[in-house]
Amino acid sequence: MNSETTNQLLCYFQSILDDYASSCGVEPFDGQIIIAEDMAKTYLSVRCCDASDCDVNLSDIQKYHGLTVQPISNDGLFTIILNKDYIVDCINKNNIDWVGTLVHEATHVNDFKDYFKLVSPKSYDELYKYSLHRVFLHWTEFHARAIGHYFLRKYSLDDFKSTVHIDHIVNTEMPFHIRNLVEKLNSTNDADSQLYVVTHFLGRLAVWQYLYPHIFDSTFIKKLTNNNPWMEELYYFLIKYNTLEEIQPHFQEFEAILDKHFV
Repeated sequence: MNSETTNQLLCYFQSILDDYASSCGVEPFDGQIIIAEDMAKTYLSVRCCDASDCDVNLSDIQKYHGLTVQPISNDGLFTIILNKDYIVDCINKNNIDWVGTLVHEATHVNDFKDYFKLVSPKSYDELYKYSLHRVFLHWTEFHARAIGHYFLRKYSLDDFKSTVHIDHIVNTEMPFHIRNLVEKLNSTNDADSQLYVVTHFLGRLAVWQYLYPHIFDSTFIKKLTNNNPWMEELYYFLIKYNTLEEIQPHFQEFEAILDKHFV
């Protein structure tokens, strides 16, 4: 990928983020976007730290398609890092899956900025501590997956709200994501890792129901979650509130649901 292609992509990224901001009524993204050859090294560079001082798993970061990096100072700007190999692979396969990744990360940015205003922590770093902000971190994964998936559909499909796409969702997309969900749930006993994949699945489901409520109705949702009634409970709780400002006063209820099923 040469510099001209990179610059063209960055301009395209910005136009998509402008669409996301205007469509969702959120602040336009005003940070930096980096297409990184090495995700871990880029993260360390943005954070101005050494690997020995880093409190995140750099091996995991290296595999990410995208990553939101919080500012060091409270008045600093967020950075979105996108994996160059992933972007190139998407281009070679003639798909734009990266749109979902880009908007997903931008949604995280706005969620973290909004949450910072609500809870007034000492720094953005504090918001990444599961022991203190577990509920928010899982909610923003659901929210970011839903918004990211919506915009992926918007940019990758012709007339993306058309009912012609229902068959593909029901017979191809959904079975794939169910298999992926089951596989990942069975691969770990860590509750937060399990919840991470659950919230991502429910985020996609929320988009499918939003676009086609006559298909993904309450009967369909109940049948889909028949073996896991807790998933139905969690799903309806998550879609009940549209914004962080609406759901944040109910975080204790959210935590009670998590403690009941993910301990």
